[in-house]
Amino acid sequence: MGRNKYLIIACAALIIAVASFKDINFRASELDKQVQDIAPVSVSKKVTDIYSNILLDDHERPITIKNNTDQSAKKPVVIRPYITAESYLVANLKTGEKYIQLDPDKAFPIASVSKLYTALVVHHILDKDTEISITQPMLDAYGDAGHLKLGDKFTPEELLYPLLMVSSNDAAEAFAQSFGYDKFMENMNAFAQEIGMKNTLFKDASGLSPQNVSTVNDLFEVAKYLYSSEPSILSITRTPVYELATTTTHGYHKLENIDPFTSYPEFVGGKTGRTNEAKEAMLTIFDKKVGDKVYPIAIIILRSDFGEREINIEKLLGQFMDKVSKTN
Repeated sequence: MGRNKYLIIACAALIIAVASFKDINFRASELDKQVQDIAPVSVSKKVTDIYSNILLDDHERPITIKNNTDQSAKKPVVIRPYITAESYLVANLKTGEKYIQLDPDKAFPIASVSKLYTALVVHHILDKDTEISITQPMLDAYGDAGHLKLGDKFTPEELLYPLLMVSSNDAAEAFAQSFGYDKFMENMNAFAQEIGMKNTLFKDASGLSPQNVSTVNDLFEVAKYLYSSEPSILSITRTPVYELATTTTHGYHKLENIDPFTSYPEFVGGKTGRTNEAKEAMLTIFDKKVGDKVYPIAIIILRSDFGEREINIEKLLGQFMDKVSKTN
């Protein structure tokens, strides 16, 4: 009887151990889903040809959507969602009220929306008189938006224009490399935690890394901070055209903003992003007037279908207006 008792106890312990192991595997699997099965990559001192399947960002190449026009093909009709983003949020920047949301705490790659945060950190850690010399490793970053030249020298304020207006990866690399890449990334992640971005991780300054992940709730924290404390950054993001004159340290640069809302009168600022992993992302801030009241709102979308982020923002803006109109 004693031997059977110990045998029963051993079997029970084995069952508990197997169950625990399965539970650990299940939790790990769920965590993987939260970051969209992002493969681990090492952090490079420069971002150059490390993501062979990446889509060039907004300024590089237009996206064309091909529709199936074969009427003879008898395929089931697929009803697409009204808003194709996989996560979104419409919220008030002053009161914090959230009007519309979907999966606000689900983490996704955020692509070049990261550059809003890069600019924020630059304002905190780089002296305004710092001289940033453009080196070849900086120019080796994927893409050539901003058309920076080897040997050009810029102040941080000057370099924010190509970073934010045309999404220059070279400019992002210039900031990080000039400060010291590891230290720059430490500052990005530390400051993210400081302002309450608990589900955010940065691996590079440009957003090329698919491991730059965040949630719409966390990005709302960035939007609130920019709106209340960093209006000059938002001012750059809504500038339609900017010219950097030729000086003794750099040549002439004409920059045309790639954000589709720069001509919109109530647009305060924001940033777009696009890669294969992130699909299309966007953070947009409006001072939206409804009736006699002005609402400072952020509209944030992640993983929108290609070519549809602008219309998704407009649809969410329309839903917001309908919602608040009924309460006024």
